[in-house]
Amino acid sequence: MKTIRVGIIGCGTIGSEISRAIEKEIPEMELTALADLDQIKARKLKKSLSSKPQVVPSEELIGLVDLVVEAASKEASASLARSALKKGKDILVMSVGGLLDQEDIFSLAKKKNCKVYLPSGAIAGLDGIKAASRGKIYSLGLTTYKSPSSLAGAPYILQNKIDLESLTSPKVIFEGSAREAVNAFPKNINVAAALSLVGIGAEATTVRIIADPNLTRNVHEIVVEGDFGKMVCRCENLPSPSNPRTSYLAPLSAISVLKNIVNPLKIGT
Repeated sequence: MKTIRVGIIGCGTIGSEISRAIEKEIPEMELTALADLDQIKARKLKKSLSSKPQVVPSEELIGLVDLVVEAASKEASASLARSALKKGKDILVMSVGGLLDQEDIFSLAKKKNCKVYLPSGAIAGLDGIKAASRGKIYSLGLTTYKSPSSLAGAPYILQNKIDLESLTSPKVIFEGSAREAVNAFPKNINVAAALSLVGIGAEATTVRIIADPNLTRNVHEIVVEGDFGKMVCRCENLPSPSNPRTSYLAPLSAISVLKNIVNPLKIGT
Protein backbone atom coordinates (compact mmCIF):
# COMPACT_ATOMS: atom_id res chain seq x y z
CA MET A 1 0.00 0.00 0.00
CA LYS A 2 1.28 3.44 -0.91
CA THR A 3 2.18 5.62 2.05
CA ILE A 4 -0.39 8.40 2.53
CA ARG A 5 1.18 11.84 2.94
CA VAL A 6 -0.70 13.86 5.56
CA GLY A 7 -0.66 17.59 6.24
CA ILE A 8 -2.19 19.17 9.34
CA ILE A 9 -3.56 22.73 9.31
CA GLY A 10 -3.94 23.98 12.87
CA CYS A 11 -1.29 23.07 15.43
CA GLY A 12 -3.26 23.45 18.65
CA THR A 13 -4.37 20.69 20.99
CA ILE A 14 -6.19 18.58 18.41
CA GLY A 15 -3.64 19.03 15.63
CA SER A 16 -0.84 18.12 18.04
CA GLU A 17 -2.60 14.97 19.27
CA ILE A 18 -3.23 13.84 15.70
CA SER A 19 0.38 14.55 14.70
CA ARG A 20 1.78 12.39 17.48
CA ALA A 21 -0.66 9.58 16.73
CA ILE A 22 0.32 9.48 13.06
CA GLU A 23 3.97 9.12 14.02
CA LYS A 24 3.44 6.48 16.69
CA GLU A 25 0.38 4.51 15.59
CA ILE A 26 -0.21 4.74 11.83
CA PRO A 27 2.82 3.50 9.86
CA GLU A 28 0.83 3.64 6.61
CA MET A 29 0.80 7.45 6.90
CA GLU A 30 3.58 10.00 6.78
CA LEU A 31 3.25 13.39 8.46
CA THR A 32 4.60 15.58 5.67
CA ALA A 33 3.69 19.16 6.57
CA LEU A 34 2.24 21.49 9.20
CA ALA A 35 0.58 24.88 8.86
CA ASP A 36 -0.74 27.42 11.33
CA LEU A 37 -1.32 31.17 11.32
CA ASP A 38 0.86 31.15 14.44
CA GLN A 39 4.24 30.12 13.04
CA ILE A 40 5.72 29.81 16.52
CA LYS A 41 3.08 27.22 17.44
CA ALA A 42 3.74 25.23 14.25
CA ARG A 43 7.51 25.24 14.77
CA LYS A 44 7.10 24.21 18.40
CA LEU A 45 5.01 21.22 17.32
CA LYS A 46 7.56 20.30 14.63
CA LYS A 47 10.33 20.37 17.21
CA SER A 48 8.46 17.85 19.36
CA LEU A 49 8.07 15.37 16.47
CA SER A 50 10.64 12.87 15.28
CA SER A 51 9.62 13.10 11.61
CA LYS A 52 10.28 16.86 11.43
CA PRO A 53 7.52 17.75 8.89
CA GLN A 54 7.82 20.94 6.87
CA VAL A 55 6.20 24.10 8.22
CA VAL A 56 4.59 25.87 5.26
CA PRO A 57 1.59 28.09 4.43
CA SER A 58 -1.75 26.29 4.12
CA GLU A 59 -2.01 26.53 0.33
CA GLU A 60 1.50 25.15 -0.11
CA LEU A 61 0.74 22.33 2.32
CA ILE A 62 -2.27 21.23 0.27
CA GLY A 63 -0.01 20.75 -2.76
CA LEU A 64 2.43 18.56 -0.83
CA VAL A 65 0.06 15.94 0.62
CA ASP A 66 -2.57 13.34 -0.21
CA LEU A 67 -4.77 14.00 2.84
CA VAL A 68 -5.36 17.33 4.57
CA VAL A 69 -6.41 17.45 8.23
CA GLU A 70 -8.19 20.69 9.17
CA ALA A 71 -7.89 21.50 12.87
CA ALA A 72 -7.92 25.28 12.53
CA SER A 73 -11.30 26.99 12.99
CA LYS A 74 -14.93 27.13 11.90
CA GLU A 75 -14.14 30.29 9.93
CA ALA A 76 -11.44 28.55 7.89
CA SER A 77 -12.75 25.03 7.41
CA ALA A 78 -14.98 25.60 4.36
CA SER A 79 -12.38 27.53 2.36
CA LEU A 80 -9.69 24.98 3.24
CA ALA A 81 -11.97 22.15 2.17
CA ARG A 82 -12.63 23.81 -1.19
CA SER A 83 -8.93 24.43 -1.77
CA ALA A 84 -8.04 20.83 -0.98
CA LEU A 85 -10.81 19.33 -3.10
CA LYS A 86 -10.05 21.55 -6.09
CA LYS A 87 -6.54 20.09 -6.04
CA GLY A 88 -7.90 16.55 -5.82
CA LYS A 89 -6.97 16.01 -2.17
CA ASP A 90 -9.02 14.27 0.51
CA ILE A 91 -9.72 16.25 3.69
CA LEU A 92 -10.62 15.48 7.29
CA VAL A 93 -12.53 18.37 8.86
CA MET A 94 -12.60 18.89 12.62
CA SER A 95 -14.40 22.28 12.53
CA VAL A 96 -17.61 20.77 11.16
CA GLY A 97 -19.65 23.87 11.98
CA GLY A 98 -18.05 25.68 9.06
CA LEU A 99 -19.58 23.20 6.59
CA LEU A 100 -23.22 23.91 7.38
CA ASP A 101 -25.02 25.30 4.29
CA GLN A 102 -21.96 24.53 2.14
CA GLU A 103 -23.47 21.82 -0.06
CA ASP A 104 -21.16 22.81 -2.92
CA ILE A 105 -18.27 21.29 -0.97
CA PHE A 106 -19.82 17.84 -1.08
CA SER A 107 -20.71 18.26 -4.76
CA LEU A 108 -17.10 19.26 -5.44
CA ALA A 109 -15.83 16.19 -3.58
CA LYS A 110 -18.01 13.97 -5.77
CA LYS A 111 -16.85 15.72 -8.93
CA LYS A 112 -13.18 15.34 -7.95
CA ASN A 113 -13.67 11.78 -6.66
CA CYS A 114 -12.36 12.85 -3.24
CA LYS A 115 -13.40 12.10 0.32
CA VAL A 116 -14.51 14.51 3.06
CA TYR A 117 -14.10 12.87 6.46
CA LEU A 118 -16.08 14.24 9.43
CA PRO A 119 -15.09 12.64 12.76
CA SER A 120 -17.73 12.15 15.42
CA GLY A 121 -15.82 14.45 17.76
CA ALA A 122 -16.91 14.51 21.40
CA ILE A 123 -20.11 12.49 20.94
CA ALA A 124 -21.21 8.95 20.16
CA GLY A 125 -24.24 7.69 18.29
CA LEU A 126 -23.68 9.14 14.81
CA ASP A 127 -23.62 5.65 13.30
CA GLY A 128 -27.04 4.91 14.79
CA ILE A 129 -28.47 8.24 13.62
CA LYS A 130 -27.07 7.63 10.15
CA ALA A 131 -28.86 4.28 10.03
CA ALA A 132 -32.05 5.80 11.47
CA SER A 133 -32.07 8.46 8.77
CA ARG A 134 -32.80 5.78 6.18
CA GLY A 135 -36.31 5.97 7.66
CA LYS A 136 -37.98 9.07 9.06
CA ILE A 137 -36.55 10.90 12.05
CA TYR A 138 -39.19 12.87 13.97
CA SER A 139 -36.94 14.78 16.33
CA LEU A 140 -33.28 15.15 17.21
CA GLY A 141 -32.14 17.11 20.25
CA LEU A 142 -28.80 17.80 21.91
CA THR A 143 -28.34 19.02 25.47
CA THR A 144 -24.79 20.03 26.36
CA TYR A 145 -23.54 20.67 29.90
CA LYS A 146 -20.26 22.58 30.22
CA SER A 147 -18.33 24.38 32.89
CA PRO A 148 -18.64 28.19 32.70
CA SER A 149 -14.90 28.57 32.06
CA SER A 150 -15.09 26.44 28.89
CA LEU A 151 -17.79 28.76 27.47
CA ALA A 152 -16.02 32.02 28.31
CA GLY A 153 -15.33 34.23 25.29
CA ALA A 154 -17.97 32.68 23.02
CA PRO A 155 -19.74 35.29 20.83
CA TYR A 156 -23.13 34.55 22.42
CA ILE A 157 -21.74 35.03 25.91
CA LEU A 158 -20.12 38.35 25.00
CA GLN A 159 -23.08 39.71 23.02
CA ASN A 160 -25.57 38.92 25.77
CA LYS A 161 -23.21 39.97 28.56
CA ILE A 162 -23.75 36.74 30.47
CA ASP A 163 -21.89 36.68 33.78
CA LEU A 164 -20.55 33.15 33.92
CA GLU A 165 -18.29 33.73 36.91
CA SER A 166 -21.21 34.42 39.26
CA LEU A 167 -22.98 31.10 38.59
CA THR A 168 -23.36 28.86 41.62
CA SER A 169 -25.76 26.31 40.12
CA PRO A 170 -26.59 24.94 36.64
CA LYS A 171 -28.22 27.46 34.31
CA VAL A 172 -29.63 27.14 30.79
CA ILE A 173 -27.83 29.82 28.82
CA PHE A 174 -28.90 28.89 25.29
CA GLU A 175 -31.82 27.21 23.53
CA GLY A 176 -32.24 27.20 19.76
CA SER A 177 -31.49 25.43 16.50
CA ALA A 178 -28.19 23.78 15.70
CA ARG A 179 -27.48 26.52 13.15
CA GLU A 180 -27.93 29.19 15.81
CA ALA A 181 -25.81 27.22 18.29
CA VAL A 182 -22.90 26.79 15.88
CA ASN A 183 -22.80 30.53 15.19
CA ALA A 184 -23.23 31.44 18.86
CA PHE A 185 -20.57 29.02 20.12
CA PRO A 186 -18.22 28.33 17.17
CA LYS A 187 -15.52 26.68 19.31
CA ASN A 188 -17.80 24.75 21.63
CA ILE A 189 -20.55 23.01 19.71
CA ASN A 190 -19.21 21.46 16.48
CA VAL A 191 -21.01 18.28 17.56
CA ALA A 192 -24.32 20.01 16.75
CA ALA A 193 -23.18 20.48 13.16
CA ALA A 194 -22.22 16.83 12.84
CA LEU A 195 -25.64 15.80 14.16
CA SER A 196 -27.32 18.15 11.67
CA LEU A 197 -25.45 16.78 8.68
CA VAL A 198 -26.15 13.15 9.51
CA GLY A 199 -29.73 13.67 10.70
CA ILE A 200 -32.51 16.14 9.92
CA GLY A 201 -30.67 19.37 9.21
CA ALA A 202 -29.48 22.41 11.15
CA GLU A 203 -32.90 24.04 11.55
CA ALA A 204 -34.77 20.99 12.83
CA THR A 205 -32.00 19.85 15.19
CA THR A 206 -32.47 21.50 18.58
CA VAL A 207 -29.71 22.46 21.01
CA ARG A 208 -29.74 23.42 24.67
CA ILE A 209 -26.57 24.52 26.47
CA ILE A 210 -26.33 24.45 30.25
CA ALA A 211 -23.48 26.07 32.18
CA ASP A 212 -22.76 24.11 35.36
CA PRO A 213 -20.04 25.38 37.74
CA ASN A 214 -19.91 22.00 39.49
CA LEU A 215 -18.90 20.05 36.37
CA THR A 216 -15.50 18.46 35.85
CA ARG A 217 -16.56 16.88 32.54
CA ASN A 218 -18.22 18.09 29.34
CA VAL A 219 -21.51 16.24 28.95
CA HIS A 220 -23.51 15.71 25.74
CA GLU A 221 -26.96 14.10 25.77
CA ILE A 222 -28.58 13.18 22.46
CA VAL A 223 -32.20 12.10 22.08
CA VAL A 224 -33.50 10.87 18.71
CA GLU A 225 -36.95 9.59 17.84
CA GLY A 226 -38.11 8.21 14.51
CA ASP A 227 -39.49 5.26 12.61
CA PHE A 228 -36.80 3.07 14.18
CA GLY A 229 -37.87 3.88 17.77
CA LYS A 230 -36.01 6.03 20.29
CA MET A 231 -32.30 6.45 20.94
CA VAL A 232 -30.71 8.15 23.96
CA CYS A 233 -26.97 8.67 24.13
CA ARG A 234 -24.99 10.40 26.90
CA CYS A 235 -21.25 11.11 26.80
CA GLU A 236 -19.34 12.41 29.81
CA ASN A 237 -16.06 13.66 28.42
CA LEU A 238 -12.86 14.24 30.30
CA PRO A 239 -10.85 17.20 29.02
CA SER A 240 -7.68 16.78 27.00
CA PRO A 241 -4.62 16.57 29.28
CA SER A 242 -3.11 19.55 27.44
CA ASN A 243 -6.20 21.77 27.07
CA PRO A 244 -9.24 21.80 29.40
CA ARG A 245 -11.40 23.41 26.69
CA THR A 246 -11.09 20.36 24.43
CA SER A 247 -12.72 17.01 25.15
CA TYR A 248 -10.13 14.25 24.85
CA LEU A 249 -12.58 12.19 22.79
CA ALA A 250 -12.45 14.77 19.96
CA PRO A 251 -8.84 14.12 18.84
CA LEU A 252 -9.30 10.41 19.56
CA SER A 253 -12.21 10.34 17.10
CA ALA A 254 -10.06 11.91 14.39
CA ILE A 255 -7.26 9.43 15.02
CA SER A 256 -9.80 6.61 14.75
CA VAL A 257 -10.94 7.94 11.35
CA LEU A 258 -7.34 8.02 10.10
CA LYS A 259 -6.77 4.46 11.26
CA ASN A 260 -10.00 3.37 9.60
CA ILE A 261 -8.82 4.79 6.28
CA VAL A 262 -5.93 2.31 6.16
CA ASN A 263 -7.62 -0.56 8.03
CA PRO A 264 -9.19 -3.25 5.83
CA LEU A 265 -11.67 -4.07 8.61
CA LYS A 266 -14.59 -1.61 8.63
CA ILE A 267 -16.84 -1.69 11.72
CA GLY A 268 -20.01 0.34 12.17
CA THR A 269 -22.45 2.00 9.81
